[in-house]
Amino acid sequence: MLGKVLITGSSGFVGFRTLVSTLEAGYPVLAAIPCKEEAGLVLAAPSIKKLNPGSALTFVTIPDIAAEHALSEAVKKDVQYIIHTDSSMTVNNGISADRFDAQVIQPLLKGANNVLAAANSAPGVKRVVMTSSLMGIVPYLELYQVESFNAFSDASPIATPTPPYPTAMAALCAGHAKALSATNAFLVKNKPHFTVVNLMPSVIIGHNELANTTKDFLTGSNLQAFRHLRGEKVASRLPSQTVFIDDVAQVHSLALDTKRVSQTQSFVLTSGFLTGSNWYRAKEIVKERYMDEVKKGWLSLDGEQPINSVKVQDAGKTMKAFGIKFADFEKQIRSLLDQWVALKTKEEKR
Repeated sequence: MLGKVLITGSSGFVGFRTLVSTLEAGYPVLAAIPCKEEAGLVLAAPSIKKLNPGSALTFVTIPDIAAEHALSEAVKKDVQYIIHTDSSMTVNNGISADRFDAQVIQPLLKGANNVLAAANSAPGVKRVVMTSSLMGIVPYLELYQVESFNAFSDASPIATPTPPYPTAMAALCAGHAKALSATNAFLVKNKPHFTVVNLMPSVIIGHNELANTTKDFLTGSNLQAFRHLRGEKVASRLPSQTVFIDDVAQVHSLALDTKRVSQTQSFVLTSGFLTGSNWYRAKEIVKERYMDEVKKGWLSLDGEQPINSVKVQDAGKTMKAFGIKFADFEKQIRSLLDQWVALKTKEEKR
């Protein structure tokens, strides 16, 4: 029987999809959630009902992953693997600059440190999978504002951002870089009994099964990808690199296999290869398949979304290591559009 997996952030966008993928792979899961009510939301999801996991899915409430010793009790529950997706956070521009460190950077840094410390205290833990981000290796300016001739990879030096941070997104980049540095420093200092796989996804796009309303849908990276398809003329750039949520989840569960990946390693998760996805294809897809929804006012062709070209290498290495092929941009966007249309249709019938 496969060992139990503790998954943080199990009711989040990445965490929930990873939970489903991990259960599908045959692992029993201890799902960490911020409050007891979230268990009902997870259990009510169609994919969970279809799996009918029974005792293979249990829950533990961890209100604040950044609190000291937050996971110390959870890892005592026969846990052999940890997937830390609670680091895949998003931010909004409502955070004031004087709160960037407390509300953005420290939660990422303390969360990573807590996961590693908890794993180190539990002799049965074999593997920790950390959800990092391209933000950890691509400096904020080169990711969001200035096109660069540099090509980044999982072997690139970790970014070293310093305050002041111009935006909340810049602070998020700093948080990911600091958490990645802290992970590496922990490994060097402690030489733990477990191995670590760092996964660095680009902009994650795709259906969010726990979003049951259009309001819930319009959050996180999906909102970033979708705003111009509702007619917004967005001023800020998005990175050209994207990846499908299902692929991100599958790699997380595959990364538990210590025979597939035997040593501590990092992997980039992105589908567009060197230059990234063709974001301008999004409007073409709307024209080809969703003109009825444009006529209803649910979608629009009048929006604008500037893109920052970011070069990333080693997606091929990731696909080879895990035996998968990343879905293309069209599948990512259609997944997003199909869910939006389904939610709008449901709400219109009320």
